[in-house]
Amino acid sequence: MSTSRARGAGGRPTQQQRSAQKQQAMREAAARLLIDRGPDAVTHRQVAAAAGLPQGSASYYFPNREGLFLAAVEEAERIRVAGAHAYADALRRRARTPATTARLLVEALYAPHLEPDVVTLRLAPMLEATRTPGTAAVMSTSWPQLLAALRTVLDASGYPEIADDDVVQLRLLADAALLYATTAGSADAIKYAVERVARLLTQLA
Repeated sequence: MSTSRARGAGGRPTQQQRSAQKQQAMREAAARLLIDRGPDAVTHRQVAAAAGLPQGSASYYFPNREGLFLAAVEEAERIRVAGAHAYADALRRRARTPATTARLLVEALYAPHLEPDVVTLRLAPMLEATRTPGTAAVMSTSWPQLLAALRTVLDASGYPEIADDDVVQLRLLADAALLYATTAGSADAIKYAVERVARLLTQLA
């Protein structure tokens, strides 16, 4: 099929292409709302507004909230994995202290950005997604990809000898420490998590 036929008369996108573009715009808008504002922000009205489309478009492509939320989780995890790898790949290879490396690991794990309210907006919803049919499969798929990004951070920071099982432990500890610190009322959950990850990294190195 020629390019002109694929894009329609005069090189304009076809109806099918315009439809796909709208759907992708809403997926991306839903993901950004989920990452930046949490699950409650993923509504048909807010997604359509963020995508610059009529509210009816969101309801048309995602008839129910479950489908919309699944699309948000899928796209958010894609953004997270891509961000983690971009962050890790950009690191210069040099020896780093456990504390510095621990901070890099936590930042990579919560790409594209790590904020003080990470537990409320990111970690808690992700844990819930791992227990929900549909989204659980998405979270399972992103798991090894995130571990690969953490491995890149460790290798770039002078810790190539860390075993794969220990990379898993570092990732689990980061999540658990963030959750515990927030539950315990810590003033800085990220600092608490970084300190715990650094302590384990020191033991493993």
